[in-house]
This record gives sequence, structure tokens and C-alpha cells, in this order.
Amino acid sequence: MNPLLINLDKKLNGICIRHNSTKTTVIAYADDITTIVTQPEEIDTIKETLHDCVHAAGARINVNKSLQLPLVSGTNQRP
Repeated sequence: MNPLLINLDKKLNGICIRHNSTKTTVIAYADDITTIVTQPEEIDTIKETLHDCVHAAGARINVNKSLQLPLVSGTNQRP
């Protein structure tokens, strides 16, 4: 999984959670991965990166357990 995480970190813009912090692009826990996308084009980047790494490792993505959550900044906005 580490090569996948490194590739995603290199290719995605990510966000800074705290002022002057390094960017966060991927959060991994056990076999779960959360990616943070800031531009719609990054979805294709994730798909391509997953395809390359999954093919090389012989792994599979469980699309039935995959989901997306829109996040917005500010206190008065709703996704």
C-alpha cells in the first residue's frame, strides 16, 4: 500500500489542515484509504493511480464499500 500512498501524495493537491502545516492528501488506516480532492480533475488522477498500483499488486478495490463525502469550508455552508 505504501507505493500507492506515495504516488497519491505526489499527484494530489491536498489541503492544509492547520495554518503553515504540510499538505494532507491521503489518510490511511489499516486497509482503508481516504483521499482529499480539491479539483474535479484529481478524480481521474486517483483512478489512474489506483489502476496502476492495483494491477501491479494484484489487489482489488471494493467499490461497494467506497463512497464520497463533499466537504465545504465555512460555518454557514452545507454540502
